[in-house]
Amino acid sequence: MNDATQTITRRRPLRSFLDEMFEDVFAPLVAGSPAARSGLPAMNVAETSEAFRLAFEFPGIEEKDIQVQVDGTQLVVSAERKFENEKVEGADYHRVEHRYGSFARSVGMPKDVRTDAITATFKNGVLTVVVPKAEPTRARKIEIKTT
Repeated sequence: MNDATQTITRRRPLRSFLDEMFEDVFAPLVAGSPAARSGLPAMNVAETSEAFRLAFEFPGIEEKDIQVQVDGTQLVVSAERKFENEKVEGADYHRVEHRYGSFARSVGMPKDVRTDAITATFKNGVLTVVVPKAEPTRARKIEIKTT
């Protein structure tokens, strides 16, 4: 091996270190929230007087691979991103940064919601879940009976 090759070989680990350091420093600006960096779908939550509206981003995932369920006071959204859908036959992959596999995200719900009336729609890679609020319970007077 000549001197030029040895020099390039020796510098490669330093370059990798600097690349990783650069990615770590700027990750919050590029990747968004900690949930997004962890592979969980990004989520927006909005509240109106009638309902909570949760929007989850699911780019590259088909509707049939997404599930929404209520488990007690938790809204659980789960999905699976399959690598088979993106495989290119005969290709050798040098880097795969897209995340694949199953994942789930649980969101705690307030007590005063109507879990029986939750709806979900999926359009353009965004799952929108609407959780209607329950009518507020009003104070009522209890009659005391004499015995």
